[in-house]
Amino acid sequence: MAILKKHHRKKILAVPFKEEWESILSTKWALWSRLEEAQRDRLRDIIRIVVDEKSWEGCGGLEVDEAKQVIISAMAGVLLLDRDLDYFPNVHAILVYPEAYVQSHELVDEDGLVHAGSANLGEAWYNGPVVLSWKDTEESAVNPGHAANVVQHEFAHTLDMLTGMTNGTPPMRTRDAYACWHELMTRHYEEIRSIYERGGRDVIRPYGVSNVAEFFAVGTETFFDAPIMFHERRPELFEAFLGFYGVDPRPWFEGADA
Repeated sequence: MAILKKHHRKKILAVPFKEEWESILSTKWALWSRLEEAQRDRLRDIIRIVVDEKSWEGCGGLEVDEAKQVIISAMAGVLLLDRDLDYFPNVHAILVYPEAYVQSHELVDEDGLVHAGSANLGEAWYNGPVVLSWKDTEESAVNPGHAANVVQHEFAHTLDMLTGMTNGTPPMRTRDAYACWHELMTRHYEEIRSIYERGGRDVIRPYGVSNVAEFFAVGTETFFDAPIMFHERRPELFEAFLGFYGVDPRPWFEGADA
């Protein structure tokens, strides 16, 4: 890390966490009070760095105020509670739309079909911005527990991209972990895809088996937003995500109605 950046971060973290931000988290993010105090302390640091270092831009007439910045940074920061991955270094800008927005560029899917003009809840560009729908972000914040969190989904993509490819294999903790991760993810991906082809259902929603990158992103939001159900229905897959992220979110949902 550059000396100037390290010095700047030290100054940012030396400033007490804003009381207004604490109030935002307490009133606008349902899971804040369910985290352990050590986890909240870690998130306070992540929030301060992400809010400071990223460029924030409202789109479609939306104003991105501090409340939105804090909530987005907190939900993204959950992915880094036990990982030192330099505060999403490949994300330089976060663009926020009021709600689902129309995709203006063309994408080519696995079958060679070109898609344009479709509605998106979020996007993550390689070494580019993360784009989010605030309506869906806010819904995830106030009503968790549905295996749906657009912030965690898109920021999972940015972790995946840290290896130089978007292939469902983010930076592992050890070199030996890559082969095991690839084998396990491939096996579950193919099994779940087969289930949907036969008309069945799974804890990983269908979009998660559209390709291996989406499998990791959907797996991430399922892990953090519906961990009890995830563990019950796919314990081996749950344990793999637990090993990668290093934090167990099940206690956040124990006794909750969601």
